[in-house]
Amino acid sequence: MDVLRIVSIVAVVAGHSYGPRLVGSEYLEIWRMPLFFFLTGYFWTRGRAFGHEVQARWRTLAVPYLIWAVIMSVAAWAWTRDTPGEFWPLMANGWYGGSDQTPPWWAFWFISVLFFVTLLRRFLERFPVAVAWGIAVLGLALSLLPDGPIGRTPLGAGLALPCLFFVLAGELFRYSIQPRIRRNRALIGAVCVAVGLLAVTLGVEPLNIKFSGFGDFLLTPVVGALTAAGFVLVFGTVVNRLVQGAARPVNALVRTGTVVVLFHGWLLQTLVDVGILDDGAKFVLTVLISWAVGLAINATPLSPWLSGVPVPDWWTRWRARRQAQAVR
Repeated sequence: MDVLRIVSIVAVVAGHSYGPRLVGSEYLEIWRMPLFFFLTGYFWTRGRAFGHEVQARWRTLAVPYLIWAVIMSVAAWAWTRDTPGEFWPLMANGWYGGSDQTPPWWAFWFISVLFFVTLLRRFLERFPVAVAWGIAVLGLALSLLPDGPIGRTPLGAGLALPCLFFVLAGELFRYSIQPRIRRNRALIGAVCVAVGLLAVTLGVEPLNIKFSGFGDFLLTPVVGALTAAGFVLVFGTVVNRLVQGAARPVNALVRTGTVVVLFHGWLLQTLVDVGILDDGAKFVLTVLISWAVGLAINATPLSPWLSGVPVPDWWTRWRARRQAQAVR
């Protein structure tokens, strides 16, 4: 599952690196962003208190979001020194969030929407699950409104409603469907992925979640969830066997995910500004540099603030020794 998370992050960077020039992008869009929310539901722990959820998501999502937003404000100022009239509109869109965010805040919307959708799911646990599904379907219906108004809500909070569909789908799959698939999981997963991609070939509209694009009502989200479920089955079996023994480096890369999402928009635009225009070069450099920055951050005491993960073990041991020396 950690490898699958890495693949999903790389897919996001690929989409931004190539843009509309990416051949076959519709086959990427059908599962790329739904997979993030699907995995949130797949790993959902039921029964936690709402207050605990707020504290946890604030620490792991909101704090890095806000700090990186400040950093990107400095970047926006540096970019617009020669055209100061562009600074405040750029700042307004960046801090408002949602569909109108442009580089360097390019992918920030995902972190804020993930924050709101997890709180929404936790709040709705007190009601029958049918209520949550009803709200998710209502959100998908609202996404059909002209000009995508739910994507233009502050911080894209309105997108939490339709994105709840994928969280619930992941939760349903983990607790009710996957346990019944006792044999041939990899084969069934591959078939699910193939069916999802075939559906796109046959004309099912792909997703563009940032801009409230959820495709054909209900059909596209179902195809997206089915494809995500297929990836989970394949990566949970075949890929899991292939990467056994590499758990530590894989986990280290996964823990940089928030940094990669928040940092890569600025990096891509910077690469363009310095003359690196080849899409493949931008993609490779962005992946390598973003993950290197994330790994470097996670090796320092700044990791809770910039990455949303606990401080490294060496820092904890060092502080413990300092405290022990102080007591003596």
